[in-house]
Amino acid sequence: MIYTDKMIKTRKGNIKKIHKILKIIIYPIIIAILLVILYLGYMRYVKHEKDVNIFGFRQYVVATGSMEPQYNIGDLIITREIPEEEIKIGDIINYISENKTDTITHRVVDIIEKDGQTYYKTKGDNNNSEDSELVQYSQIKGKLLFKVSKLGTLLTEMFTGTGIAILIIIIIISYTKDKDKEEKILARENARKLYNVPKYEENDT
Repeated sequence: MIYTDKMIKTRKGNIKKIHKILKIIIYPIIIAILLVILYLGYMRYVKHEKDVNIFGFRQYVVATGSMEPQYNIGDLIITREIPEEEIKIGDIINYISENKTDTITHRVVDIIEKDGQTYYKTKGDNNNSEDSELVQYSQIKGKLLFKVSKLGTLLTEMFTGTGIAILIIIIIISYTKDKDKEEKILARENARKLYNVPKYEENDT
């Protein structure tokens, strides 16, 4: 198939429209997500804040194998605060242990009403027995929404001195390559104008 000048211009115009739509709609969403991830990573691994809350959402990194094979060490999990009445058997909740030193993510296997109080019995999917400690609502940080496999490990490594240095180098290299590409395009356009070369050549069909 022989592409005419008109066909090439039309195709290029369509590509530009798609890129424009991506920039307007998708790119801001991606940037927002990346900024949130970077902020959470910074607060957790640089500032060492254990409980970072953004509009009721929190992120944690799986540190043990108690919820394998569905949730593995190094996975990043996102939780959301929910009302007490919405918690039901089968939900995976994130809570602070009774001694307030550990953050645990286990599944609710029973709901117990005792002395006018509601308690939640939990268990790790990979554990042989239920947890000995009953959990109160005041201990619960949120219900697990979803995970991103191994992203927790990546964030942990990223927010070290070496990780930050590598990230800066990648950004500099990307910027340099984009700048070099722009300069080549500009030089090619100037040469075309200098020698009066048409941008597209007409082809006979």
